[in-house]
Amino acid sequence: MIIHRTILKELLINLTVIVFSLSIILFMEKFVKITSVLIGTGADLSDILKIFIYLQPSILLISIPMSILVSIFITYGRMSNDSEIVVLKGCGMSFWGVSRAALMLSLVLFVILLFVSLYLLPRGMSSFKKTLYETIVRKASMTFQEEAFSDVFQGNIIYVRDVVSANKFRGIFIFRAADKTVKEPKSPMVIVAEDGMISSNPEEGLINMTMNKGVIHTYNNNTSSEITFSKYELVLTAEIDQEKIRPEEILTGKLWKGRKRIPWAIELHRRLALPFACIIFGILGPALSNRMGKIGRLGGLSMSLAILIFYYLLLIIGESFAKTGKIPAFLGGWAPNLFLGVFAWIFFYRAYKDRPIKRF
Repeated sequence: MIIHRTILKELLINLTVIVFSLSIILFMEKFVKITSVLIGTGADLSDILKIFIYLQPSILLISIPMSILVSIFITYGRMSNDSEIVVLKGCGMSFWGVSRAALMLSLVLFVILLFVSLYLLPRGMSSFKKTLYETIVRKASMTFQEEAFSDVFQGNIIYVRDVVSANKFRGIFIFRAADKTVKEPKSPMVIVAEDGMISSNPEEGLINMTMNKGVIHTYNNNTSSEITFSKYELVLTAEIDQEKIRPEEILTGKLWKGRKRIPWAIELHRRLALPFACIIFGILGPALSNRMGKIGRLGGLSMSLAILIFYYLLLIIGESFAKTGKIPAFLGGWAPNLFLGVFAWIFFYRAYKDRPIKRF
């Protein structure tokens, strides 16, 4: 029907603009966090593009539910303000018919986002981490600047006085902090060398700094020692820990098998709950827009943002309680959907029966 296609077209236009805008904003927010790692590495445009692509599944998991609600409120708020909904109802169209485009779009986005969440998200996060690490390893020498400190490499603060060439340095000072992650913690050390060079192997993820004519000074609470060397090789590790696997990098099948672990269970329910929010927002948006009267685009935008803030605040609080074991992981991930789902059903039923909201 041409009316449904017209409403769907307006929804798609608003959705596309909002998804694109939110994707850029959310990517920049994430990019700022990794700037401290990438700064000085001379990352190419291709590296940044890869990072942008690999981060998209995690960004879309947030931006699509937000975008569907905002686009519905803007579209139906505009229709309500222009009295188009009143005209459609006067022509005999039920509220189910008026909201059909939004419901169909939200159902399609639910299926797409479920695929993104369950399949693309863990693979994208793993590829992002690998690309970021390889970028640092491949261009390790570019992290150093003359007479400046660098803390890109985990547990090390490195200072070089002169950069002779791309991989060679003079006047090297290194402070390596104590490693407390092993059973027998290593003492902190200070290394001073006349010159040295750095080499990297991106395939194996190794970064070696070979230094000549220097001193290694180690110390602890009671003693200290000093060793001179003519040649010393130090293995550096990027700030990103490739060995530590975060829940969002784990394949969904493994998450399901290890769901008895609280962090894994929270991540599993998050992957399922966020796509389902598309359906809830698809039900709530038209119904609430219809009951609020002539709110217009600006009113629809304000209302949708208020609901989104409430939704994600409830999600953050629920996941925090689940992490501490105060509530089950299922409730921590699904509480926002359950709460808003009840309200969505009530408002949709009232709109379908065309019952006015009781005013106090």
